[in-house]
Amino acid sequence: MGNMREEIVRSLKLNKDLAKMLKQGIELNKPIKIGWSREGEPIPKKGEIGLAPALPEKGRIRILGELGHMNGILCQGGSFSLEGSSGDFHGAWNNGGMHVIERKVGDHIGHGMVDGKIIARDGCGKFAGSSLRGGLLIIRGDAGSQVGAGMTGGTILVVGDVGDSVGSRMTGGRIYVSGRCPKPGEGAKMITPSKKEIEDFNESLNDELLKLSNDVVCIVADNSIEVSTKQPNKKSLGDWSELTIVPEIGKNRLVKGQALDTIVVLGGDEIPSLESNIESMGLDLPLIFESKKSTEKFSTIVNSKPKDSDFLIINEDNIQNSHKDIKNAGGVIIDLSSMPTMSPPSLDGLLVAIRAISSRLIPILLKDGLSRVNNLHTSGKNHPIQGLIVDLSDISGLHATSCLPKIGRSIIETKIDSSTCPTFISVPWKVSSNDIIVARACGAAGIISKEIQEMEKASSEIHQELRGWLEELGLDSIEKIGRKHLRSNSYEIAALSGIRLTGYERALPMWFSQ
Repeated sequence: MGNMREEIVRSLKLNKDLAKMLKQGIELNKPIKIGWSREGEPIPKKGEIGLAPALPEKGRIRILGELGHMNGILCQGGSFSLEGSSGDFHGAWNNGGMHVIERKVGDHIGHGMVDGKIIARDGCGKFAGSSLRGGLLIIRGDAGSQVGAGMTGGTILVVGDVGDSVGSRMTGGRIYVSGRCPKPGEGAKMITPSKKEIEDFNESLNDELLKLSNDVVCIVADNSIEVSTKQPNKKSLGDWSELTIVPEIGKNRLVKGQALDTIVVLGGDEIPSLESNIESMGLDLPLIFESKKSTEKFSTIVNSKPKDSDFLIINEDNIQNSHKDIKNAGGVIIDLSSMPTMSPPSLDGLLVAIRAISSRLIPILLKDGLSRVNNLHTSGKNHPIQGLIVDLSDISGLHATSCLPKIGRSIIETKIDSSTCPTFISVPWKVSSNDIIVARACGAAGIISKEIQEMEKASSEIHQELRGWLEELGLDSIEKIGRKHLRSNSYEIAALSGIRLTGYERALPMWFSQ
């Protein structure tokens, strides 16, 4: 983690400067210029990511350069003008902002926009206006395939040619194309707009140089075709009740009252290139509850209104308004299972943007289902994040005990450093101290549990039992728990988990060759 990539460090530093300059710019009602010297000589930026997220109403920025991904996202009414090019997800989740990009833009421009205006003056990649909900996206020049994929509202105007599958699986909104337009995508149809519609649109554009011509085509949703998808249900199978805990042979119990260590720390790693550290969050117990609302006593995972010791979980449902909550959270969890698919550089851009909104270096974790555990660990290894959450409620419905070898093996294969990027397991049942020991034994740092009644009481009881187990096992720290402390109470669980079968005291033969 210490070796943060250069463009990430540059972008974090630039965002820090931007925050100070924006404050002054808004007070003096002046735009901020980045990429020119004081004398006005061009010094273009190159490859910066995640710049100026959640730009406020009167914030105005002009940038010169060729930028990377996720710039100007979550804009809250400010204006972002770029003399140059930008990568994927430019202006995503726009909420009233005004963007102008002079040169080429990558994929997913304006993804999930609800309000505002984005103008790309030199064409764009694929999936322009994907999941658009409102606002106006204008593309001058050619656009790639699947313009407006999955849009539910808003307007897209392309003054140029579009690629195939335009309007694929849209359910609302309008796409105007003033150029070559192949057959629309699944669930979309082409209509000829009326003279009045064209006049009204031109009036609303209020731009002398840009007018819809009478031969423009309009793509709208074809409601006679069913295009919605239904996510497979998340399900979970079994639990860990057939795994049992045993002391190591020859190990004595601890002296009662001996000091015991049950603490887990997230974050805290040093980043020399930024001359600072990621903030650390200490958990007294390797257990975090997901909760509807924040609790006084300990850290919980919430999806709104976090306190400074809570984790805010971000997904496609709440990211639009997350900028207010990120500022107050102690840590952030990105739920990859309900976010648009992001390339590694796009994810880096999102991480930089989240840190800029927070204005602190808080721990950020990624969450996904058990069937994607290898992808999760690869992301943990390649991105500056502080933890991973493997969710056992997964669309694949794999048996809960199969996670033990799956997670353990994935940690080994990806060579991830579990001390700087620990793995947590999110379990769908009511948690006990035994579950914490099982999770620790297979290489995870702890458990994420759904909310239960009387969390504080339960937490205190689990803590007492965990200390009792440590005394019984002769261990003074949870760090020392390993697979050797587990046994399978049934043949089937031994077969699924690779944990030694009790009585036989070895793993089943099929695991030996592994």
